[in-house]
Amino acid sequence: MKRSLRFVVNLILVIAMASFYTTSASATEFIYVDASQQIYSYDSLCEDISQLCIGHEEFMNYESIATTSQGRNIWLIRFGNLEAENKILITASIHAREYMTAQLVMRMLEEYTLNYDIPQLDGATYRQYFSNCCFYILPMLNPDGVTICQYALGGSKFKANGNGVDLNRNFPIGFGQGGGLSKVPAPCYYPGVAPLSECETMALANLINTVPFTACINYHSMGNINYYGSSINTPENAQRCKNMAAVIGSINGYRAKYCGVANGSFADYFYAVTDAPSVTIEIGTATPVPIGQFTDIYNRNIAVWKIIAGQYLQLP
Repeated sequence: MKRSLRFVVNLILVIAMASFYTTSASATEFIYVDASQQIYSYDSLCEDISQLCIGHEEFMNYESIATTSQGRNIWLIRFGNLEAENKILITASIHAREYMTAQLVMRMLEEYTLNYDIPQLDGATYRQYFSNCCFYILPMLNPDGVTICQYALGGSKFKANGNGVDLNRNFPIGFGQGGGLSKVPAPCYYPGVAPLSECETMALANLINTVPFTACINYHSMGNINYYGSSINTPENAQRCKNMAAVIGSINGYRAKYCGVANGSFADYFYAVTDAPSVTIEIGTATPVPIGQFTDIYNRNIAVWKIIAGQYLQLP
């Protein structure tokens, strides 16, 4: 009860501080992540990660945590106070056709990185907002599937990984449950031969079983919805998830929706392993999300990380 109450009080305080979320007039312009083109590719991601980290090693580093069946790296970026005890997980593009989520995460990361020590309109810097937490960011969990979706003939609705497995149905909790599942490899809804059968899901499982995360945000598309919770949650964590969804909704304007019965998703597994809150942010109104929606999505969501991080500030 005390943990849940502290969570609510701190978030209310930070939301009050965050009413001024626009960057200052002297903020550095974007120079790396291209948000003008529909396709944000794996190759673009690799180049952007490399460029962003140059000169920012004090608060950012990256490594590959796995290599896919087609030889692509699954990159993990650490950002913020690299020594902080509070660790927040960010995932994106677990579904191939939802690749704008990688573009969004990387564009937000560029904003934070290039303006790390520039005061915002409330007088605080990103360094101060992120002073007591470290983000673990997986911007493109499914690079093989993204590449198929973007470049294969007729692949625009492809959702699975390179083996035809829906990675967000390949986790142990509720594996094989839910309607509409395929029994063979397919562009979507095939859960795989067994839980964690894929290198992508095994890498993610290893990560959350090794690092003690305090919260998680998963980016998906579509619907403009903040999903939260699961039937497997403890009562305490169910409340934390609901609180977190409400706070994020107050920032991005998306409606909150309870997820319900476990169905092999990553969020279900995250809850079971960590007993920590998680929210899945569904962006846009179509999949793939048209690039014309990017600016509105970005503006609605740019303040989310600093607000969630703010709950871990040493507030007076």
